[in-house]
Amino acid sequence: MTGSQHRASLDAFTPGEDLTEIVFGPISRVDIKRYAEVSGDDNPIHQDEEYARSTGAPTVFAMGMLPAGYLASAVGRWFGGPQNIRRYKVRFTTRVWPGDEIVCRGKVTEIDGNIVKTTIEAYRRGPGPDGLELADEEVAIKAEADVELPS
Repeated sequence: MTGSQHRASLDAFTPGEDLTEIVFGPISRVDIKRYAEVSGDDNPIHQDEEYARSTGAPTVFAMGMLPAGYLASAVGRWFGGPQNIRRYKVRFTTRVWPGDEIVCRGKVTEIDGNIVKTTIEAYRRGPGPDGLELADEEVAIKAEADVELPS
């Protein structure tokens, strides 16, 4: 994992500021299996190669909440910890495959009182499965987060 953590104070941020990129991964099949165990998501499409192929997927892929968790972790790192997050809203846009990195990027859009409002994205970065001919990097999650910080 790469990236830095900001101080957790309101004066450390300004509207329009880009947040430091944070990278997780690459995501492995072991990561997917472990997430399935702790989350209770036992959908075989995420772990059973034969089943995933029978549904038309080229291979298994991460459940959406795994990269969403990494993105939430990045928000915590940018703003001094998860205890400061007041709202977190995500929309999934593409699958994340074994071998992909999760690249987290964000922007401060507004400061309203003690609330820092952000738009954030998690990109999947990697070649993806053979035969899909994916872009090396695609937005996997578009999100918003509101974070409360002391002045």
